Formats: sequence, C-alpha cells, structure tokens
Amino acid sequence: MRDTFTAITAPISDTIRIFGAVNQHAGTDPGRPALCQIEISGDTISATDSYTAAIFTPATKLFDGDIRVMVNAREILAAITTAGKTLKGDGTATMTLVIDGDGWNMSAAGQTATTTATGKLFDGDMPKLGQILAIAKETAADKYLPTSFNGDYLDRVIVAHSKLVGKTKAAVALTLKNWAGNTKPVLFETATDIGVLEQLIMPIRDNR
Repeated sequence: MRDTFTAITAPISDTIRIFGAVNQHAGTDPGRPALCQIEISGDTISATDSYTAAIFTPATKLFDGDIRVMVNAREILAAITTAGKTLKGDGTATMTLVIDGDGWNMSAAGQTATTTATGKLFDGDMPKLGQILAIAKETAADKYLPTSFNGDYLDRVIVAHSKLVGKTKAAVALTLKNWAGNTKPVLFETATDIGVLEQLIMPIRDNR
C-alpha cells in the first residue's frame, strides 16, 4: 500500500485544461484497462491508447519522488469537470488530488463552495512513453517521404491542443516538432503558460 501524499495542487481551471487535453489519448476499451488510464508522476501526466499518446510536462513539478500512479481517465476527468461546473466563475478555486493507499481523493474549493470525489488506483503498467518519446525526438529524416495520417488521430491532436490552450487570449501554436521518417512516431508540441504538451501519432506509410 502506498503512503498518503498530495499529487496535484493547482487552480481548477488549469487542471480542466490539462486533463481535458491528455484524456484525448486515453483508451476506451474495457478489455484493455491499462490503456484507459492517465499516469501521474512527479514529472508528467500522460496517456496512450497504443496508437497515439500525450505527455504533459507541467511548468511546476507535481511532487517529489519517483512514485507513479494510474487513475481511470474518464473517472478523473468527470470529477474535475463536475468540480469546475460547481465552482464556475470562482477565480480562486483550487483542486487538490491526494493519493491515499490504493485510492485517490479529489477536493476542490472556492470562496463559496467545495466538491469532492474519490476513486481507485489502477495497479498495472503503461507502455514506456518516455522511451517512445525519445525515439520520436531522434534526428529528423533527411527528406520528407509521402506520409498519411489517420484522420481520427489528427483530430485528437487538434482537440487536445485546443483543450490545453483553453480560453487563454495568447496565441499558442501547434507545432510539428519532429518528423523522423514515416515509420516512427510524429511529434507535435503545444507550449503554454502552465506547461508543455507533447503528442505522438504513428503515420501511415504511403507507397505512392
């Protein structure tokens, strides 16, 4: 059983942006539960359905240590979204996510209201996204080759970018960060005031 520790403390508006973005890449197949999770570590918040992936690195480290926990993507996003609606308009509202043993406890509080939610942690392994990201960051290929992308995967990238940017007035670019050939993951990046979102999708080799 894990010790009790605080995994996240942040404005509710920021957590809605972060989890709304990362959740676009979480799986939905109940037969593959490890891919339906969001992984939270001291450095990142990430998700993958094995075809695409998102890795968010916050501007401020979440917590000290090498502990990694996995929470159901839909459950945590639903809890945060509900909290956001309850505390809508309260610019001071803050969310705290506490890991306690085998479960998580989320509380959000503003000036006039509070909301709470709980859930279970997933005990399993997620694909090594750090290693996959390193592959995607390899030296770019000498030249571009004909390449196609699954439209749904590109849509996830665009939606996740929009979710993270949110209603901020600053113009934030969605950047094709690296293309290392049409057999390796393509890397897109969104850099915002609260952190950097890196998204990976596999291209479809085009033999034209």
